[in-house]
Amino acid sequence: MRLTTSSESAEHRNVVTVRGTLGTGEEVSVSGTLAGPKHVQKIVAVGDFDVDLALADHMVVLRYEDRPGVVGTVGRILGEAGINIAGMQVARAAVGGEALAVLTVDDTVGSGVLAEVAAEIGATSARSVNLV
Repeated sequence: MRLTTSSESAEHRNVVTVRGTLGTGEEVSVSGTLAGPKHVQKIVAVGDFDVDLALADHMVVLRYEDRPGVVGTVGRILGEAGINIAGMQVARAAVGGEALAVLTVDDTVGSGVLAEVAAEIGATSARSVNLV
C-alpha cells in the first residue's frame, strides 16, 4: 500500500481517497469527506464517478449500462427479499454509457440476492459492502 497526499481538493475542504486492487486484478478507489458542522461521513466518489452519499453500515455498489428501468428492477428485487433501501445515488459517464449505483440498505444483501440483481440488470460489477 502506498500513501499519497495532496493539499488540494477542488470541491471539498478535505478528502480521503483509498485505492486498492481486488483479487481479480480490478483496481478500485473510494473517496470520502466529512461534511457540515456535524462532520457527517460521506462518500463523494467511487472510481471516476462522483456521488454524494452518507456512509452506512450496509451498501451495494453496481456498475451497469445506463438504461431505463434499472432502478425499478433493483428496488423490486431487494423489496421482494425484504431489504429496505435507505438511500441511493446513481451516476453515469454519459447517456447510455456506463453507470454506477450506490445504495445504502438496512441489512446485508446476501450473495444470492446480489447475483439476482446483477443478472437482471446485466451488471458488469456487483458488490455488497458491510462495514460492521
